[in-house]
This record gives sequence, structure tokens and C-alpha cells, in this order.
Amino acid sequence: MISEEYKILADTVREFSDKNLEGSSLKIERGGLGEDIVLKMAGQGFLGAKIPVELGGSGIDEKGYLIILENLARVSPSAALKVLINNSLFYPLVAESGDRDTIAGVTSGKINATVALEEVQEGFLESGKLSLSSGKLSGTKTGVINSDASVVVALGGESGKELFLIRNGVSRGKDNPSLGFRGLALSQIVIDSDNYEDIGSEGLEQMAKVMDALDLETSAIALGISEGALNKAIEYTKVRSTFEHLLKDYEPVAFSLSHLNAEIDTLKSFLFDRDELDAKEKLELKFLSVDLAKRCTKQALQSHGGYGYLQDFGVEKFYRDAMALSSMFFRRERDNRRLSEEVFQGKAGFI
Repeated sequence: MISEEYKILADTVREFSDKNLEGSSLKIERGGLGEDIVLKMAGQGFLGAKIPVELGGSGIDEKGYLIILENLARVSPSAALKVLINNSLFYPLVAESGDRDTIAGVTSGKINATVALEEVQEGFLESGKLSLSSGKLSGTKTGVINSDASVVVALGGESGKELFLIRNGVSRGKDNPSLGFRGLALSQIVIDSDNYEDIGSEGLEQMAKVMDALDLETSAIALGISEGALNKAIEYTKVRSTFEHLLKDYEPVAFSLSHLNAEIDTLKSFLFDRDELDAKEKLELKFLSVDLAKRCTKQALQSHGGYGYLQDFGVEKFYRDAMALSSMFFRRERDNRRLSEEVFQGKAGFI
């Protein structure tokens, strides 16, 4: 059973989301999160939720962090992803650099940071390269989420596997209009920096390790997306009529939405009510949560009929974001192999 402290945190995040994100959801989808919202998120401690207090963060525990992600994603998956980038990607990779000023700037919202993940995501046919020459680190990276960032962590160097913290000389290149997470820009970035730091010779391995540790975060965002979409569908079917009956009165509609709601409740209970999950359970939860997000958002679209495909109704973004989440953080081949190795307690699924 979730404690009273966590219930208060969930209520706080929901209140923030309803007040600051719900009314601006269409604006966020079309123009990004915006500085005002980012600073409000920082003021609530979300941007540095999991980062130690001495570095400007909130120092919250894992369960509290997952509650923040899930309840932000219920209204704005892009806002949830912004929090994930800071806490679960950027910070773990730069923690040992000792750059307290940059980390504190990121948690305060004054510095916009991101991580170029193309080398560890599936589906990129060719990744950009960063080269060292005359004291400068230069090159491009493709398909970078939150590409408005001024500080970037990326792989580069002669081997292409060195990890760099790049503090200046970052600009957006060619835009890559994205299916989902439109509140965060997706584009190529161009780098020409003289203020950078080599923070790891085994950068590719470090980045893959960080990605492997995102199972619960991915599940939390997926469940938030599912809940947000389902809430839209339930509310719509309570007021929309056809043939002199509300949509909720029809068995196919009511039964489908009720079954999805049961799945959400079950997976949320597994995520939040258990004290600790082992590696196998975390992966299983991720598989089920991502699959549920795709099914739930599809059903929410269908429940709205043609109106579901209009941005003004605020439901189609959940479908897009569910697909984008699956593409970005559910790496089918690697995650299936990881799960197989947990199930078979050894090497499996490699032929």
C-alpha cells in the first residue's frame, strides 16, 4: 500500500499538472514546453528530483521520482520526458565529472541539457561524428531529443566511444519533425565547442548501462500516458450520445475501457506498492506497460471517433507519444535479449 507521504506527492504533481500543463497542452505540442513552464517545473523540484540536494536537486527517492514521472505524463508526456532526461540520463553520465555548476544550472532550469543517444538507440542507420582538432570538438549528431539544449553529453573522439560533456558551441541543425514528444524539439545538432570535457573513455558502455537502467522510468511514463488517454476517453463517452444513448451505455465501449482501466490499476499497483523489484520484474513491467500504452491510446482514439484525430481534443498526442516512447526507450532486440537472459538465467536468444 502506498504511504500517505507518497499520496500527498502524487496529489501535488497532479495539481501542478492540471494547473500549469493541461490548459497549455496544445501550446506545448505546437511550440514546446517554453521557459515559463520549465522554470515552474524547476521551482517544484521536478527537474532535479533524483539529484542530490547538495548539487541543487531534491534528493527524492526512486518511488517518489516515479510518481512524479507518472503524474506528469498523465497530462504532458513531454514534460515527463524532460524530467527523465535531466535525472536519469544527463545526471548519471556527468555525476563523476564534478561539474557542480552545470548540474546545479540544469536542476534550476537555467541550463537546458540533453544527451545524444543515437548510438544506443535502435533504428539509426548512421550516427553523426564528433572529432577533435586544434583544441575544438566539432561535428554533428542526428535525431537528438530536446535539441534546443545548450549543454550536451555525446559520444565522439577518434574511437567514437569517448564520452564528452559539451558546455558551449551547440546549435540546432536540420529539424527532424517528430511523431511524438513534440513539446521537446527533435533535430540534428551542430557542435563546434572549445569548452568540453572528456568524462569517460568507455562512453558507449556507460551510455548503454544508463539506458538499461530506465525500465521503471519508461514504465511510469507509459502508465501515465495510458491513464491520461483513458481519462479523456471515459469523460468523452459520458457526454457524447449516439442513437439517443451515451457512448458509455454500449457494451463494446464500456467493457473495453473498463478492461483497460483494470490493467492500468494492476500495473500501477505493481510499480508503486512493491518495495523492491528485481531485474526480471522491472523488465516484465516495462514490456507490459509500453504495450498497454499503445493499446490504451488506440482505444481512446477510437472512442472519440473522428474527433480523436483532432489536436483540440487532446487525445491524439497520447497515441503519438506512446509510439515515440516505444521507439526511443523500448529497444526491442536488446530488451528482449535482456529478458530472455533473466528467464533462462544465462545466455539466450542470440541466434
